[in-house]
Amino acid sequence: MFGLQGNLVKAQSIYISPDVNIKNDFSYFILPHPNGTISLLRDKSFKISLQTLSPEFQWGIEKSIELPGRKWRIIDLFEWENDIDIFYVSKMESSYGIYLNRYNSQPSLIHEKIIYDGVAVSSNDDIKIKYSSNKSWMAIGFQNLSDERLMLLYNRKADSIYYTLNLTKQFQEERQYIYDVEISDQGSVYLFGRTSESNRKKVQTLITKIGLDGSLLDAKELPLKDYYFTSGMAKIDNVAGSLAYGGLYSERSNTPPEGYAIGFINDENQISEINFVPFSTSLLKEWSGNSKKSILSNSELNTRSIEFKSDSGCLIFYENTKELSRRPYFSATDPTGAYTTRWYDYYFDDIIVASFDKKGVLLWEKVFHKRQYSQDDQGLFSSFFIFHTNSVLRIIFNDAISSEGTVSEYILKPGGEFIRKSILNTSYKNLNLRFKDAMEIDAQSVLVPSENNGKLNLVKIVFD
Repeated sequence: MFGLQGNLVKAQSIYISPDVNIKNDFSYFILPHPNGTISLLRDKSFKISLQTLSPEFQWGIEKSIELPGRKWRIIDLFEWENDIDIFYVSKMESSYGIYLNRYNSQPSLIHEKIIYDGVAVSSNDDIKIKYSSNKSWMAIGFQNLSDERLMLLYNRKADSIYYTLNLTKQFQEERQYIYDVEISDQGSVYLFGRTSESNRKKVQTLITKIGLDGSLLDAKELPLKDYYFTSGMAKIDNVAGSLAYGGLYSERSNTPPEGYAIGFINDENQISEINFVPFSTSLLKEWSGNSKKSILSNSELNTRSIEFKSDSGCLIFYENTKELSRRPYFSATDPTGAYTTRWYDYYFDDIIVASFDKKGVLLWEKVFHKRQYSQDDQGLFSSFFIFHTNSVLRIIFNDAISSEGTVSEYILKPGGEFIRKSILNTSYKNLNLRFKDAMEIDAQSVLVPSENNGKLNLVKIVFD
């Protein structure tokens, strides 16, 4: 959240860790701690190791962690002061379950808990965790042995499971599919669902609020009028006690968007009318050079983030992305069909930012130009990261997806004024920065992983 005016920071310091060889690793997790250390947990498929990066940016000795059971898989990792909480699924005896183990930096096991015993084998790769902004509350979604979709609410500070809700039974009559979950810092859960198109003439989007005892407190239908709501997302404002939901709208299904859709639910669960705001001709001209809507037909806007302001309004960030697949030349001309490989091109281009007040009235809209293209990398090094300060937002991104590029940023002030500037050149350090996975360490520092030729570096950018 931001809202104060201030001087723009013009200098920064860069810290780069020594290389870590991750060429044969299955996955890795990064976790900063309050004492200034950073934990690196590496899943090597057959074992797990923990390594600590000191405040001086030097690696400690790599140490092994043994998770109980067989065929374990790490779901997620969370900081507990200077310790580590590992949520994982593992096979104990004849069944799979979800477990929590807490380790200190040694690493020694200091706490363990069974979250749920009896997870469907088919659900092992589809266990989801959503958490509150203070990381105290967690909603964990999975399938049980009857292939029913469940969601349980767990409080880390109280070390308590508040309820387990059977989503399949609860919503089968409405034929409602739950596609997203949001949790407040007080433990209120909001479920976002869509009704089946075969059940009604038009798909409905519903928001259901769940109490701390697992009871359904209220269900609201989004008042979409005759529009289609696309690329939607929601976020809870824990200061104002409201929930904002935003995205794009179109007049017909499967057609380019016409503009923004924005609405709020207050702390009494009252839902406001959704504002449908068409893109202005000035925005289209700033975006494409002309005011025609043809650019919308050739673009794929996606809602990326909702950021709250101090006046209880919000900013919504949209990004123009595209994924294309194509057969290489030697595959297209081969009559035997032996070459079935496809190349995948990833485009992450301009960002659109729209500012709304707490009633959903559009205050301003801006275009942040960027061009990012990559091939066969899942777009890992593309897109952008939003760094929050009290006076400005910094939108940080790679100018080019290569180890010989420049990292740039847009510095955005509350009134919509912005400047663009370069932060660093990565060519002399062989860095490929993954800003999608960047994280804020404190009010001045950002931590970004870099991968290049099977080697991992952690990069800390400090804005002085």
